[in-house]
Amino acid sequence: MSKSMEMEEDEISLDSSVSGTSTKMAISLEKHNLKARRRNVIETVNVPSKDNKDSNSECNVPLVRMSDSTRAWYDNVIPRIPDIADVSLSGKQNGVLNHDDDSSLLECDFGDTETLTNRERMKISVIRGTVVNPDLTLGELRLLGCSSDGLVNDEIRRVLWPKLLRLSEENNLLIHELEMIHDRIPNEVYQQILKDVARSSSHISQNATEHEIEHFHEQLTQLMCWVLHKHSTLNYYQGYNDIAATVLLVMGLEKALKVLEAISLEFLERFMEKTMEKVNQELFYIFALLERVHPTLLEHLENVELFPHFALAEYTTWYAHKYAENRKLLHRLFDYFLGSPPLMPLYLSTVIVAHRATEIFNTTPDMGHTHKVLCTLPDNLPFETLLLEAKNLYDQYPPESISNDVIEYDRKRRCKEQEWKAKAEASRQEREKQRQLRIVQSTPRIPYRIRSYKTITVVTILAIGIYAFLKSSSGLN
Repeated sequence: MSKSMEMEEDEISLDSSVSGTSTKMAISLEKHNLKARRRNVIETVNVPSKDNKDSNSECNVPLVRMSDSTRAWYDNVIPRIPDIADVSLSGKQNGVLNHDDDSSLLECDFGDTETLTNRERMKISVIRGTVVNPDLTLGELRLLGCSSDGLVNDEIRRVLWPKLLRLSEENNLLIHELEMIHDRIPNEVYQQILKDVARSSSHISQNATEHEIEHFHEQLTQLMCWVLHKHSTLNYYQGYNDIAATVLLVMGLEKALKVLEAISLEFLERFMEKTMEKVNQELFYIFALLERVHPTLLEHLENVELFPHFALAEYTTWYAHKYAENRKLLHRLFDYFLGSPPLMPLYLSTVIVAHRATEIFNTTPDMGHTHKVLCTLPDNLPFETLLLEAKNLYDQYPPESISNDVIEYDRKRRCKEQEWKAKAEASRQEREKQRQLRIVQSTPRIPYRIRSYKTITVVTILAIGIYAFLKSSSGLN
């Protein structure tokens, strides 16, 4: 191995430690988790949460996950990671990747190993060398996805995403049973899914044929309907289709069923409640964090009366709507989020906003212009740097350390919304009052005109009668 390659491998190893000490970082992340809501797990970290008297102050966020010290290979089966030569053999034919489980899965445009950098090739070697350890911990497995370049390739993701989610290899699902699965969910939900699926074409390779696009839409619909049918307490929301599309493209339909189910239960559950009230509160983690890392920027956002709801789409779709066409970046972000606590997308949003501070300060200081800028993410963000900053920020300010501030910001939001509603109602009442006043002022004119017309008519008739009488009288004489 050349000296440059050795340096590159050292660089990757250092990056894998994220903030300097991988074990310390991983334990720190887990230590701050509050409430276990995960399904299909054997052991969990149980950290008691503090009671809070304010009912609105509940932070019902699924922050407890499996301990990082948990053995990664829970089934004692060490997965086989394809080497670079194996990956290069999984070629494309007319935009279709050949898989045993789904021969019509649409392939991303970055699957060929010719596009892999030396650093990415080295990361694949690091992954292959790491997973052969029979005593590998879950924390070490997560760090493979969170560290620079993530899991690199979809062939590796198909192996390790289920392991990150601790899914069983057993699969008793029959794909043909999905053909009528839409009949088992409410029709209004199914109709909304169809509309959103039709708008999901940006996830598909531009070289896909019309048949492939139709097949992708059909599978995407079946995938979401199956999860919603199996878990009737989960409610569909717009943006869920973007996450489902990403999972489908990586995993293929058969494996995607369990992967999307696990992601929905472990990471998206708050988004799939009947209302987004909890999500609206969680967004204020951005403000609570900005208060600590960039208070001047926070003051600017508050001065233009902007709430952090500009990050709602990023948070609820894991950036899958914005970066649907940049599949290499998007799949790398999914590696990161699957290995991180559920609130990590908000920490990433925070460092992105802070990174764009100059751009925001140079924007016209009003709500509309600022909101438009923040809703439009650039395509050239330095994501590897930002992901590292987000992890460090989480380590420095874990959710429970700032939860009281989040509650306070949300309380201010409610008060501000009430103030806006009161102003809107007062304005409506004033308009109604003015309208009624105009009606009252114009009412006397109508009877006056009617009386005037009657007077003219009577006078005219009398005049004609008098004239006729006088003329007849003169004729008699």
